[in-house]
Amino acid sequence: MEKMQRNNSNNKINRPPEGRYIMGKNCIEEVIKFSPKRVKKIFFVNEDYELMKKIENLRIPYQTISKVEMTRLVNSESHQSIVALVSERVFPDFTDYLNLSWEKDNDLILVLDSINDPQNLGTLLRCAECFGAGAVLWSKNRGSDITPVVSKASVGASELVTIIKVSNLVESVKKAKTEGYVVITAEVGDNTIAIDTFDFPKKTVLIMGSEGEGVRQLLSKQADYKIYIPMQGAIDSLNVSQATTVFLYQWRNSIEQI
Repeated sequence: MEKMQRNNSNNKINRPPEGRYIMGKNCIEEVIKFSPKRVKKIFFVNEDYELMKKIENLRIPYQTISKVEMTRLVNSESHQSIVALVSERVFPDFTDYLNLSWEKDNDLILVLDSINDPQNLGTLLRCAECFGAGAVLWSKNRGSDITPVVSKASVGASELVTIIKVSNLVESVKKAKTEGYVVITAEVGDNTIAIDTFDFPKKTVLIMGSEGEGVRQLLSKQADYKIYIPMQGAIDSLNVSQATTVFLYQWRNSIEQI
């Protein structure tokens, strides 16, 4: 194992050949708590004796570097003076996921359509993990990648929740329907149902669209139900992460009462 060290280093930190960086103390502590074997090394700007003692017990190497080096490492200044190098996650195949879905009494697959903002993606992953969504699904070509900004905004959920990236969202949603999932889109318009009058099915695919475009028409056509959140204030909309929180809470509340 690489020797643990407290001394500052002036060596340039290059992008790792294997693994990726996550940042933010809360995010890193969650990964240490639930997936310590994935943590390859931790970088500090300032010594954190309590956390250093914890990772020493776990045999995780660490190093102190300058703030400038850390900012260069993750291409962001919002790292909170701590960054971790973690091994890459293995993302499951969607067909394999569905093949195991018969074992579950209830499940929700959160489908994200064209969510390009890293902060939004991170918050959505956090919501999914908090409310027990089975998986978060999005297109390889239409959405943000998992970056250090995403990992920090998710407070570690990007490393915990099941993430599946597919080539074709529409075909994936169709495949889920053949396995007994009911498809719900978050939309406002004709023939939509208020969320407070709707009982979510046990097996749900929930599609959330981008704030600018909403759910694309090709995906909207797959919906079994189109649900909206009634508004009471002067502002008549929520951002996508706020709306998703409401939907996931309502889904969790519905299935617990079944």
